[in-house]
Amino acid sequence: MTSNEATGLAILADVLSEYRDRISIDGSSKILCTSATVAKHVAEQVKDISTPYGPKFTVVSKDSQTSELGPNITSEPMDGLMAKMDYFSHAITDVSAEDGRSCMEIMKWAKYALQPKGIAVVIALKKQGDAGAEETDLRDRIVKQSKGRVQSLSDVLESAGFETGKIRSTERSVEVEGKRVEAELVLAMKWDQLTA
Repeated sequence: MTSNEATGLAILADVLSEYRDRISIDGSSKILCTSATVAKHVAEQVKDISTPYGPKFTVVSKDSQTSELGPNITSEPMDGLMAKMDYFSHAITDVSAEDGRSCMEIMKWAKYALQPKGIAVVIALKKQGDAGAEETDLRDRIVKQSKGRVQSLSDVLESAGFETGKIRSTERSVEVEGKRVEAELVLAMKWDQLTA
């Protein structure tokens, strides 16, 4: 696990402890995650409500095989998940390492995969870079690739189709290994006229 992943997980743990009731993960939840590390971490955070029947975690995989990663955690290929639109109750992702275009694709796909009133939890570290590497800011990458049309992670979710009034953005900071790290957190709910 890289230091950036550890930092993202620390922020995710902080978010889940604070917003657990509002996010409302329960035994019937079907949760889409973009990495096995995030899925295992969230499963550990909600183990007090876990049963053999749920919550169920699905990790998007680039492989063509479906595999078990642990209790209630499976990995499925992207092609197999295309049929699961309006299926997941939650989408949890850390887009810190993504470029602007990939970030937009992930958010669009998450919006279509969520059920009505489904919740997306998106975390992006303010500065991204492992030891010895140059730090890059996700906002700078987003602005550059969108040619200035998109200014923040909230704008990415809005462009992906989430309704403006259902997107909440905040900044979080945690101390990891004696270093203060900041991240942008966005909570968004899928909303359409049928759920109004």
